[in-house]
Amino acid sequence: MIKKHKISAKDVDTRILAIYALDQFIDYIRTVDPDLKPDEATLLAAIALHSLPELFQENPLRVNRFKEAAAEIKRKKRNPQSPTLN
Repeated sequence: MIKKHKISAKDVDTRILAIYALDQFIDYIRTVDPDLKPDEATLLAAIALHSLPELFQENPLRVNRFKEAAAEIKRKKRNPQSPTLN
């Protein structure tokens, strides 16, 4: 049985943002190979997403940047009035 849980408006908003980012990535893939059909570019995007953990493991600097971005998101959540670090 599938456990259902309530999805907050904030979760919906962030999922929409992720879908938008994925759509932009698919568009980018089609600039690399303009002959790709939309479903083919989407499949390549899925393959790229699937391989991300391995790419992160191979690149400690990328992992550190990801951790820094996560810390910044949490910091902004705790203190929304503070300036953004770049």
